[in-house]
Parts: sequence; structure tokens; C-alpha cells
Amino acid sequence: MKRFYTYPESFHNWPYLLVPFHIWKVLLRRDFRHAIVDTGVEIFAHGAKDYPKGFYDRYIVRAKQLSRLFEGKIWFVIPDYPDDYVNNPIEDNVEKTLRNIEMFYKVDGVNWVFPLQADYMDLESFRYSCREVRKYNPARVAIGTVCKTRNIEFIEKCCRMARRFFPNQWIHAFGPTLRALPRIIMYIDSWDSCAYFCSRETHGFMCRNKQQRKQYFEEYLKRVNQILKQVTKQAQLRGLKDK
Repeated sequence: MKRFYTYPESFHNWPYLLVPFHIWKVLLRRDFRHAIVDTGVEIFAHGAKDYPKGFYDRYIVRAKQLSRLFEGKIWFVIPDYPDDYVNNPIEDNVEKTLRNIEMFYKVDGVNWVFPLQADYMDLESFRYSCREVRKYNPARVAIGTVCKTRNIEFIEKCCRMARRFFPNQWIHAFGPTLRALPRIIMYIDSWDSCAYFCSRETHGFMCRNKQQRKQYFEEYLKRVNQILKQVTKQAQLRGLKDK
């Protein structure tokens, strides 16, 4: 069963939540089936070069606490470094991410998600990241290179490559464009998006009010369901042809 993670505020009791760490308290107020807590890499889009001082210690403490409170219902992403914010590329982002993995995977009591990073639009760099992360034999990984690009071919290649390296692990894709979903859904187990907050009528600007956000969220879900049904039907037809 494929999962779509998001955070639709209070207008929809969505069962699968993607929650940035700085608003972790919403988990105490929401009823959910499963949640992924992310570090909030948007700070790099605003010019940050690293996580705030003391962030790692706070993140680990809270991850342990919430993992005990929501046993079996919550995963935490190991802090990673993106290279796809063109206004603020992070040098050595892959090695910095791998150093964090080496540190965080030793922390017990938390279901960690191992991020897969790469230099911007660089498949060989992504391959290197997959190869290095595979050494830890993680239970779950997340593709962090497909969030900001609309290059569907690159997105598909990353997801396909990740599945080759991690055939039995849970694979999550961070923020792929909806147009890529039909071509990657067979390689991943889950994905997330808040792109529905951007109205087509406003040419990418955020929806103006709660009613619009609710409307575009429902339209996004409708489109997702159409894609999943289409992909399932195609798979069934291929199965019949192979018999």
C-alpha cells in the first residue's frame, strides 16, 4: 500500500503526516496513523549554511521522547544537507549527510530514515550516496534529490536506482512533482508533498485562504487516486500479457 505523507493543517484529518521538526507539537494534537518528522531543510533555502547550534542534541532528545510516546507510529529523518537550493548550494553536502548518518544510526530507540543526497542533478553522486548508505543496511531510506526539480527523467532514474540498491527497504521520495508520480510509483513506497498549496490560477503563488487550501488538497488527492488506479490497471494488463 503506497502512502502519501503531508500536513494539511486542521481542515483534513489526514492519516499520514510529514511534520517539520520545528512544529513537532502538532503531533500531540492530531490523530494520525503514522508520521515522518523531518529536520526542516528549508532553512537552507533562506541562507543557512548549517543547522543551528545545539540542534542535533535537541533533535535526538525529542526523537527518543516521541518514539516512546508514539511507539511504532513515527519515523525521524537523519539530518541531511540538500544541494538543490540554487541560491544556496551546500558544499560537500553528500559527505556532510554521510557523517550525520554515521553519528545518528548509533542512537537507539528511534526509527531513523536514512537520507540519500547528491550533488545537484548528478546521478553518479547519487549512486555514490546509495552505495555508502547501503553499508548501514537501513530499514528505510528517503530520496532527497527529487524535491526541487521538475526534470522527470532525473527523478525516475533516481527512484529506479534507489530501488536497485535497496530492493527490500522502505523507500520514501521527498516532494516529487505530481507529473513524475506515474513513472516512479512502482519504485517507491511513499512520498510527500505540500505543492497543492500553490494555486494554478495564481501561477504558483500560495493559496489565499483555508477554503482554497482545502479545495486544492482535495483536487490533489483526486489526481493521485486517478494515477494510482491507472498504474494498477497497467500493471494488471502487463500481468495478463505475460501469462
